[in-house]
Amino acid sequence: MSKLTKSKMVLSHLKSGQTITSLDAINLYGATRLSAIIFNLRQRGLNIATLPTTIKDRFGNTTTFAKYKLLDSDLNVDGFEDNLFTSAGEEVSHIDFTETTTLTNEAYQEAKLKAKGNFFQRLWQKINSGE
Repeated sequence: MSKLTKSKMVLSHLKSGQTITSLDAINLYGATRLSAIIFNLRQRGLNIATLPTTIKDRFGNTTTFAKYKLLDSDLNVDGFEDNLFTSAGEEVSHIDFTETTTLTNEAYQEAKLKAKGNFFQRLWQKINSGE
């Protein structure tokens, strides 16, 4: 069985019909370079849309960030496994995308709970604890 990479986890998330943001990717999968993953998936032929989203931040300033959505969620991804990179930067010879499961809303919520707070909360706790 091949290694479960961040690219595979993000692809599974997108294939489930959900959108993903950089903060989602950090909190759910530890993927800090979502735009690079999206770029690589697009290079493989996936039709992923960037949805600019504008909100007011906690200080009242307007800010824009990207949400990504797979437009062809029923696309057959056989053959996209060639030359994808693992999180360690090593090429893998085969990744079986058919083994990935779609991420349901329930699984998404469970993953958030297992994360024990978002990335920044955990980082702040680690800094304050002196680890």
